[in-house]
Amino acid sequence: MDESQQFPRLMEGLRAGELWAAEELCRVYGPFLRAAVRRQLHPELRARFDSLDFVQDLWVSFLAIPRDRYSFESPNTLRQFLTQIVLNKVVDVYRQRFGSQKHDLNRELPLEEKTEGASGLEPASSDPTPSQLAVAAEEWERILNRFPSGHRAVLIRLREGHGYEDIARMTGISQSTIKRIVRRLKEVSGR
Repeated sequence: MDESQQFPRLMEGLRAGELWAAEELCRVYGPFLRAAVRRQLHPELRARFDSLDFVQDLWVSFLAIPRDRYSFESPNTLRQFLTQIVLNKVVDVYRQRFGSQKHDLNRELPLEEKTEGASGLEPASSDPTPSQLAVAAEEWERILNRFPSGHRAVLIRLREGHGYEDIARMTGISQSTIKRIVRRLKEVSGR
């Protein structure tokens, strides 16, 4: 029996939700769809994606369509429909990878590859530089000097990571006073 003679039986099996029909669909059309993906897949995406991934994604999408929503007159119309779906999936990934800066493959450089003007290969550290630490220390001292000595003790404990309740217990100052000192700190520092 050739494909056109088996086709009506295959479609009936799919509509009935038969497992054998889904397996036959994958067996008959899978290699053709995989070849279509390989022809369309951008060379830089080939290293990241397997053509089979796109075909499997197609099957998930196609088999999720309610069975009464599709009707195909011939094997060729089904092949065209499946091909269009799988190629749309390839285009979506291409747009995602090349159309947004977040996933833009053109921005990525291997660590081994040196760029012009690059001083080293190590990624920038998130730790502050010594000069940033010095500037921060000077700014902290400047802000502390604007407060009376009793308030400075509260601010120092806040910087150490203590909570309002702990500071109130340590200093004998009420939590509402501590909150007022913090509001004043925000005003002074401009934050």
